[in-house]
Amino acid sequence: MNLKRMKQAGWLLVVIAIVCSLTLWGQRMQSEADYRNVQMVVNYNDIVALANGNDITQDELTVELQNRGVSAVLYKEWSLGDLANNGQVALQLGQTIQNANFYSRVSAELPINEATVYVAILDDSIEEQVAEHALLKITGSKYYPGDVSVITVPVMVPTGDTEVTTIMTKVKDIGAGFDQEAITEMAELGMYTVPQLRSWDNPSDESLRLAFGEIKEMPNLAYMLFNDKELPGYPDTTRTIADLLKDSEGKPEVTVGTIEFSDQKGLNQLGVLLNKDVVRLHTISNNEMSKFTPDSALDRWMLAARERNMRSLLVRFFDITTPGAVLQYNLDYLESIQTGLLESGFYLDQPYEKPDSIAASTIVVGLIGIGVAAGVMLILLEMRLPKLAALALILGSIAWLGLLILSPVTAKKLMALLSVVTFPTLSCILVMKPERRPLGKSVLALLMMCALSYIGAVLMVGLLADILFMLKLDQFIGVKIAHVIPIAAVPFILYLWNVEKPIANAKQLLNKALDYKWAALFALVAVAGAIYISRTGNTTAELSVAESTMRNFLNDVMGVRPRSKEFLIGYPFTILLFWLGASRKNWILTIPAIIGQVSLVNTYAHIHTALLMSMQRSFNGLVLGIVLGVLLVVSVQILLKLYQYLEKKEGLR
Repeated sequence: MNLKRMKQAGWLLVVIAIVCSLTLWGQRMQSEADYRNVQMVVNYNDIVALANGNDITQDELTVELQNRGVSAVLYKEWSLGDLANNGQVALQLGQTIQNANFYSRVSAELPINEATVYVAILDDSIEEQVAEHALLKITGSKYYPGDVSVITVPVMVPTGDTEVTTIMTKVKDIGAGFDQEAITEMAELGMYTVPQLRSWDNPSDESLRLAFGEIKEMPNLAYMLFNDKELPGYPDTTRTIADLLKDSEGKPEVTVGTIEFSDQKGLNQLGVLLNKDVVRLHTISNNEMSKFTPDSALDRWMLAARERNMRSLLVRFFDITTPGAVLQYNLDYLESIQTGLLESGFYLDQPYEKPDSIAASTIVVGLIGIGVAAGVMLILLEMRLPKLAALALILGSIAWLGLLILSPVTAKKLMALLSVVTFPTLSCILVMKPERRPLGKSVLALLMMCALSYIGAVLMVGLLADILFMLKLDQFIGVKIAHVIPIAAVPFILYLWNVEKPIANAKQLLNKALDYKWAALFALVAVAGAIYISRTGNTTAELSVAESTMRNFLNDVMGVRPRSKEFLIGYPFTILLFWLGASRKNWILTIPAIIGQVSLVNTYAHIHTALLMSMQRSFNGLVLGIVLGVLLVVSVQILLKLYQYLEKKEGLR
């Protein structure tokens, strides 16, 4: 086989894949550019608290909120516990109901026993609603009308205080519908409606129709949220819920919201079934608010909207436990968020619309995947394995196209993972040479290596160009694997495989590994590797105060914070490696160099982050990394000269 022609063919396939991917890259950028509507939401209970605490009407407060960019109100579904706290119902376990002051007004037919929780409805205006929800959501419940109507809830007989608490908590959490009067009043004032539905056990089709039917009829409905860790009846009812949220023609009538950092089982599947009609919401919980100032909270809102495509912000208020003292403080806080969003180019006065779909044909996506397979072939050619390289291209392409037809999403995710592993590995193999380079050429070599690695990012973006990933209904897989494989593969290929006697060389290194010094070095590398892996992916180790301060500073100065693994570790040590020469004696510097390349490509694995934002992050990291790399080399030069001077001076004595 002609090795040169195989390489040319491989690179031709890669170029074709790049062109195909860039067409989808452009579509995604346009979709993101048009996706600029942000909705600020506040909790209805907070509106009530602020209005009551400051002796103003809810209508007057609503106008103040609207003037500061708020356009929607969140309504949590009433629970029986909420209604009990408000005095609208009373909950009694067993015979304790006989001691209640309303007991003489209940039905004479009401049975009394210890295995029942009694829900006495004290507010006639909500009786029909509470009864309907309870009877449909609680298996075995019964309704006893009277001057005070009662719903019986069968439970186990408690044997201690702990069981009593458990039983009552479960009953208190049962949903009883929404405050329809409040929703109507706020809608008439121009506010959009965001209901948050509670889950319940063993939902029947009738109970599901009741719950979602009420939501579909709400005025000014923006989207709906779910309250609990899993959807009602998950996993058996997800498709039923999707059907209930569609019209007779199968088109979604209700947008659903996903809450960032809150994994609700069944929600992503529901979003897919609803034609990806999903809005992503970010919030700061009431418990977290005490850790923030208005300025630090503002930074978080801006990061959520600008960097993670959050298009709904549920804003909590400061010190809402003392509402009478913090009205103006919180109005000023809302105004700062409004100003920040408007200055960042977002729109607050337009209804939410999902991002435009991206037209990615199977042929175009197929060619992108073949380009990734060609990258694998090029690595094997650099390892002097032409037959295996040809086989990898042929069989890899066949397997890829077959899986793309049978399971497109799985195929794209697997090939995207292969892309971000392949091209950083290939770039390091091609650019890392044992010869020393001058400082200027070392910088150019870094740029060349980044350009080759960047191919992996370009192809991954093309493969995952779908609002399914942009809305994080599905996501890139294998983040940690993508960080580890190149770190193992590149040193193996450069220092073990691509030598005259690879087997003998491997034995020599294994023998050295028995030496205690090498064992200590291995332990050190293992610890560093564990820390490195723990800080990759979507869930990372908690930041120190110093690192958090540095990140905020970089955000303020550069607009978009570059990734630490690139500008602090990868790029400076890559320049030093090229200046010293990527030889076996300097092999340890290979590790941070690879980390920089892997980090560069994996920046784009966060598909929910706007491409322009990722590009700016990469550019900032490269510029800052080159500056630090030049300073590092100059510092090493000075230290070497100082060492030589001291050594020479010592020799003269």
